[in-house]
Amino acid sequence: MSARANRFIAAVAIVFFAAGVVLSHLIEPGVRVKTVALAGDTPALQFLPTGPEPHPVTLIAHGYASSKEMLFRYGEALAAAGFVCFAMDLPGHGASPRSYSFIEAARALEEIARVVGPVDVFIGHSMGGREGGQAVREGGMRPKLFIAVGSLPELGEHGPPLLLLAGRFDEFFPPALLKARTDARLVLSPWSDHWLEAYDPLLVNAAVEAACATVGKMPPAAPTCWRWRLAGMVLGMLGALGVAFCLPKLPPQWAWGRGLLVSAIFIVAFVLTTSMWYDVMPHPRRFPLQIAAMAIALLVLMIASRLRIPQWSFFVLAAAVAIGCVIKGAIFLVALALPFALVLLVGTVLGGIATHRGSRLDGDIAMAIVMGCGLCLWHHPPKTHDIPPSVVIKLDAKLCDACVGQYEFAPDNVFRTGMKLTIRRQGDQLVGQARGMGVLRGAFNLYPESETNFLCTINGAQLTFIKNDQGEVTAVIHHMAGRPDSEGKKLKNE
Repeated sequence: MSARANRFIAAVAIVFFAAGVVLSHLIEPGVRVKTVALAGDTPALQFLPTGPEPHPVTLIAHGYASSKEMLFRYGEALAAAGFVCFAMDLPGHGASPRSYSFIEAARALEEIARVVGPVDVFIGHSMGGREGGQAVREGGMRPKLFIAVGSLPELGEHGPPLLLLAGRFDEFFPPALLKARTDARLVLSPWSDHWLEAYDPLLVNAAVEAACATVGKMPPAAPTCWRWRLAGMVLGMLGALGVAFCLPKLPPQWAWGRGLLVSAIFIVAFVLTTSMWYDVMPHPRRFPLQIAAMAIALLVLMIASRLRIPQWSFFVLAAAVAIGCVIKGAIFLVALALPFALVLLVGTVLGGIATHRGSRLDGDIAMAIVMGCGLCLWHHPPKTHDIPPSVVIKLDAKLCDACVGQYEFAPDNVFRTGMKLTIRRQGDQLVGQARGMGVLRGAFNLYPESETNFLCTINGAQLTFIKNDQGEVTAVIHHMAGRPDSEGKKLKNE
């Protein structure tokens, strides 16, 4: 390619990049967004309408391993309809300095509701809906309307009207489970999964219409700026790819940095065009996992290079996995394999660009960096803290020992790929550890509420151990508010 053509492509790419950054930061007319601190240390986005007061209040809670930016679309659309909206970082998530537990998150919602309230509408996605349900049951939050997005909260006997918003392909709450709720109105999107529910225009518009009806307002026309932001993200990414492609050859002493430079250009473009509605900003707590993922990816890529496996074969692999995910639609594929496939697709493209005018090692470095950073954006577990319940009874060691063992849960609507639960005794404390898809990671304490009922305060799950006539534990029932009970059979010791 001639130098003139290279300069022309670079100029067009820079224009695309600049236009993408501008478009990706457009907000609906009449809406202002600012970052605030609620109740002293809770980071939140405040969405402010410019119309005449009084403005009804909406409180928004994100899902597990997410942040306040996740439900930006809902806050923006409701602010355009005349609501003051607060999207907060739950404890342990985003920029929150606190540590997460089920009890702590519910308390935080109650505290914020008192500060910004009275709350007219509450919106909770996934875990945020479940935590909101706990805050309602405890009486600390009393909204006029509860909107659960991809969630099945329990609001108690005297809870507010409940609106369920979900996608047809939700990995955790299939349509049959949602339709079984007779105490709620359901709006089902035909094309969304659990993650896309946070951005689905059909669900966002349904939330605005229901919220406006609750407070006696006329809903405005559907928001449109999200389309410009989406176009801006695409333009920004294309611009970044173009700039990376046109990079000249580096001097020999700096040639090692080509892969780093190509990946840095793309990551900067991604952060600049998506940070408004997704938590992509660097966090020190992500660094160890990202560095480990980069190292593993680079090792695999270098082995592939030694075996003379062509770089483009990773693109074919990623495309095949992505197509398989769409066709199969299983929870494991959608939740884990599809993000991996998308990150691998992008990484392979950037690897090819870095290899252009560089070496295979440059491409491998670019791929490893993008994959390490990208994979950790999909799931970054929060900082957790185990808070014992206010009342803890003391059990005899023999009663605790009867619960010790391994339990196997068959696949169901809660544990879609099944679960294996190990219970052990550590001093006077029962400790659990689960293996499976979508389970609580790491060891967790179990606090006795009775001789057979135990509580996990990190996620609010209750375990009820089932005994036979001889007093031997044969099974355990897993209960979590808003989800069906699951039974795990105790495995016999070898």
